[in-house]
Amino acid sequence: MSETDLSVLALGVDIGATFIKAAIVNISGDLLKQFQAPSPRSANELRAFVHSAAKQADLPLKGIGVGCKGIIDAANSRVDRLPGDLHFLEGSSLPEVIGVGLPVFADNDARTALIAEVLWGAARGKRNVVLLTLGTGVGGAAMVDGVILHGATGIAGHFGHMTVDLNGGLCMCGNQGCLETLFSSRAIEADYFAHIHRAAAVTMNITDGKPPSTQAIFLAATKGDESAQRVLDRALEYLTASVVSLIHVFDPEVLIIGGNMAAAGEHLLLPLRSAVATRSRRMMGRDVPVVLQSAIGYGGVLGAAGLVFLNQQILKI
Repeated sequence: MSETDLSVLALGVDIGATFIKAAIVNISGDLLKQFQAPSPRSANELRAFVHSAAKQADLPLKGIGVGCKGIIDAANSRVDRLPGDLHFLEGSSLPEVIGVGLPVFADNDARTALIAEVLWGAARGKRNVVLLTLGTGVGGAAMVDGVILHGATGIAGHFGHMTVDLNGGLCMCGNQGCLETLFSSRAIEADYFAHIHRAAAVTMNITDGKPPSTQAIFLAATKGDESAQRVLDRALEYLTASVVSLIHVFDPEVLIIGGNMAAAGEHLLLPLRSAVATRSRRMMGRDVPVVLQSAIGYGGVLGAAGLVFLNQQILKI
């Protein structure tokens, strides 16, 4: 089948901790129609969102792909373990939950984000790639010699749960000092809130009982907010250590930064690239490119649709 056959469509769905997103996607990776809502809090809400989006397709869909946080059994699209906000899906078969009468394929949301980059983005034509998704939490995925890793029980790529501080705070996974507890939207917002609580020098305050968003903290740092800059500098140290470790372990052709925090763009990438190059160049003998995800905000959606095309052998990695 030619990649120019744009009548071949799939629905990609990305179930995140804050939002659920979907899009009708063709085999060129074009987002034809996009949908977004607050994350579902029940199976019925999830089913209603997916059904509504699927009805918006102008042509028959080949299937539905789902990217979801947690431990997903990609062989049968079952959610094995899912702590946190979406726990209601734990133990569920996503095809049964969605029940739309179309083939449904599912995988961890970071793997679907990597699939999007492999098919249409920064990893196209490459065989060794690491992706980190930085958002409410931290996810990840790796492709080694052309194979996206799943591991023995589907946990491979959960880089947010690398230990970066042995004496750090408790994480939802049961470990302590995970990267996710030190560099994520939750971690950065909580750290800035602590500065507010201590009456440190800040330019923003709590609104509606909530600390400023990560995006606002990045912006405040560029405008001279001392607390915002300190929060980001400290968080970046942990991210740098993790990225350097991943580069040394996987020897990737490129390392991709995705997730909602990638919207910070060069404010995040410039210091990260510099610190990573300094710490990894001697061992690697080269600077590993650190680049942004091609479809910021909708990479998981694109890759979820890509799951349909790959499982039905319409496209190949």
